[in-house]
Amino acid sequence: NKSTGLKDTLKKLAAGFALGAAIKKTADAVVGCVKRADELKESLNTLQTQTGATDEEMQGLGDSLKNIYADNYGESFDDIAVALAEVKNQTNLTGTELERTTENALALSDTFDFEIQESTRAADMMMKQFGVTSDEAFNLIAQGAQNGLDKNGNLLDSINEYSVHFKQLGFDAEDMFSNGAKAGVFDVDKLGDAVKEFGIRCKDGSNTTIEAFESLGFNADELQQKFAQGGESAQDAFQEVVTA
Repeated sequence: NKSTGLKDTLKKLAAGFALGAAIKKTADAVVGCVKRADELKESLNTLQTQTGATDEEMQGLGDSLKNIYADNYGESFDDIAVALAEVKNQTNLTGTELERTTENALALSDTFDFEIQESTRAADMMMKQFGVTSDEAFNLIAQGAQNGLDKNGNLLDSINEYSVHFKQLGFDAEDMFSNGAKAGVFDVDKLGDAVKEFGIRCKDGSNTTIEAFESLGFNADELQQKFAQGGESAQDAFQEVVTA
């Protein structure tokens, strides 16, 4: 379900695993309790250096860093600062959206050992191509990993490379993942490459494409026009060809 949060998905992993929902503490109270003012200062310096943020922008970023720590993500202030900088630089998000995306990236890293840089890039690609939220994007990545789509270590790369091609054929983000899981593909890259090549050939107007469509009983010109329109039109055309 698109509305399922990453936390809910991860709670369904192996017995004993849970992200947990710790009692919320105010960010400033956390800093005071752990008595890590020096560590916090160093992490803020790291954050500013890696993002190039102005002193004014750092006020908001500093609050985000402390909020994420108060939510029990990351191993240290510095760990969060590095993740926050990476997410900020890639997505240019701010405020609550930036915090949420960073927390999702940290959770995915802790659970599946995905690099923050790579998972954020993949999630950002899905957000831009399919219009999903950060929660939905990271949740789908987690579900994909649970269903074996990363068994060859190329799930994130495949998302980055092939999302645009799934989108052009009228698929949404859930379709992209569910088709691979249901088909039991041995390598998600092979599925992505097949979709890419099909998307190219169904619109190329070549003699072999025309012959293939006509041999299935289609009007090749009309079918290629439907594919070229993208969206629901392309999805209908795809289903017609698959059925034929």
